[in-house]
Amino acid sequence: MYEVIHFFTDLQDNNYPYNVGAIFPRNGLNVNKERLKELSSSNNRQKKPLIKLVEGEEPLPSSDNDIEFEERPQTTYTKTDINRMTTAELQQLASSIGIENAHAKSGEKLKKILIEHFNL
Repeated sequence: MYEVIHFFTDLQDNNYPYNVGAIFPRNGLNVNKERLKELSSSNNRQKKPLIKLVEGEEPLPSSDNDIEFEERPQTTYTKTDINRMTTAELQQLASSIGIENAHAKSGEKLKKILIEHFNL
């Protein structure tokens, strides 16, 4: 069982929103080891771990070989990274760092807010 540690919208599940503290995957959704590895590392669009294995729990069963998960600290964003993000990605990032009503803001407004937030 995995716990969500940063808000994200699952682009592989019809943009299903996962809030911090939620269980991943949601009931009825099957995911493979590669997807778990992607979301539990910084190798995803937010460039930071979004889920973590709950202590004392076993990873989800899979026919794949066991993969050792690595948690890395959040990488920094560049102005170019932010300018290349879609509005949905900007909203996810803004929500994950605590910007209120991020989903109601436009992409251009979020770019300005995030560039200022990261001092870029």
